[in-house]
Amino acid sequence: MLRILAGGLAVILAAIAATAVIIARVPGAMVPDRNASRTWLIEHATLFDPETGTRQAGRSVLVQDGRIARIGPDGMSGTDPDIPRIDAQGRTLMPGLIDMHVHVFDEVDLAAGLARGVTTVRNMGGMPFHLPLARRIDAGRLYGPRLITTGAIINERGGRNANLLHEAVSGGGEARAAVRRQHAAGFRHLKLYSNLSGESFAAIREEAAALGMTMSGHPVEGTEDDPLPFTDTLPAGFDTIEHSESIVWHGLSDNTDPESARALAQTIAAAGATVDPTLVVHENLARIVETRGGHLLRPEMDGYNPVVAGFEQDAFDFWSRYVHEDRTRMQAFYEAFTGMMHEDGVRLTVGSDSGIMASPHGVSTVREIELLVRAGLTPLEAIRSATVHPADVLGLEGKIGCVAVGCFADLVLVDGDPLTSPSILYAPRGVMRDGRWLDRDALDALEEAGRQPSALRTWWRLGRHLLAIR
Repeated sequence: MLRILAGGLAVILAAIAATAVIIARVPGAMVPDRNASRTWLIEHATLFDPETGTRQAGRSVLVQDGRIARIGPDGMSGTDPDIPRIDAQGRTLMPGLIDMHVHVFDEVDLAAGLARGVTTVRNMGGMPFHLPLARRIDAGRLYGPRLITTGAIINERGGRNANLLHEAVSGGGEARAAVRRQHAAGFRHLKLYSNLSGESFAAIREEAAALGMTMSGHPVEGTEDDPLPFTDTLPAGFDTIEHSESIVWHGLSDNTDPESARALAQTIAAAGATVDPTLVVHENLARIVETRGGHLLRPEMDGYNPVVAGFEQDAFDFWSRYVHEDRTRMQAFYEAFTGMMHEDGVRLTVGSDSGIMASPHGVSTVREIELLVRAGLTPLEAIRSATVHPADVLGLEGKIGCVAVGCFADLVLVDGDPLTSPSILYAPRGVMRDGRWLDRDALDALEEAGRQPSALRTWWRLGRHLLAIR
């Protein structure tokens, strides 16, 4: 009997050990060479600075230990002849992109983003694995964008948009406890969801202020018994209000009257709010409707997480059978309203909602830039929304989203002029992340890694998350 028990225990331990190995293993393309240089001289570049809007040909950039140390004309004196060099061959060198709204379920999500020049992301639904993952990236043990994360999404228990992965609260006491739990776990940013009650919303704001935590999220609608007007969100101090779609839903009740929309845009501007429109995620929904589901089969979906797709399958089936044209019309209105906000002075950031609702990582960031241009921004303004503006929102101005002495060496090398055609951002020729250079071959390998999400890793992370928030 003891032998049988011992044998059974050995099998269980072996299974646990095998699971741990699978969870820890990531594609080799994501593992940096710890001895690789973080000091480089990039020569013959056309330097594009989104802050000033200038492009300067014949520039060299000296990177030392992962930061920009000098910028000058090609052939500038005083550089060590033994420093490894990168010949930009006249291509455009610009800051890496910042995506302010992603959902990371697996390490390979980060590979897919970095392969498209996304060098910083803000994850908008934190789980226990995100903070140690961010530390692994910062320590140079894993290739990926700089990872900033909120804690678990906080929503009212039983709310209209309740989700299994939300940290559900009922009233001020539970809301305060949720904020304190997230702070104790190491999170410093909060994401608030639509259906919080007025009592919970007030308690979260007070507790976040006391603990020095930032807040972002959906416009807070309140509950069916105690609805809150859209304007209650504006003075709450959100870093960003998420989704033009959510603003139109709550602020306009989906009314597409242009005068009402203009008045709301002006109200948002007067409040000094920053908006993260995430136009691409609803565009994907509209394309699913228009193509009767064909949009789900596009090549970019090859790396879409199968666990997430499983959770979303009912929604995919519903929208694939949906025969009305209202989603196409509403997408056009969301873009028009985003343009109104921009015209009235609302600061916009690029966020893609990558990782959910058929929005793959990396390509969706670039598509969001294109959609901002379609909404009425110039290419320069749209690129600023992916560099300068998010850096300022995150308190990292002068460190990311910039090409100046002292900035982190998070850089993208592209063919052509992104001010003429932002679509060139889909295919960078090289990316530098924290001083580590990734040429086109390395980016191809990262792109392939991004097509290899692990269902086992994802289930493991989701299980740990559910235990943490219950």
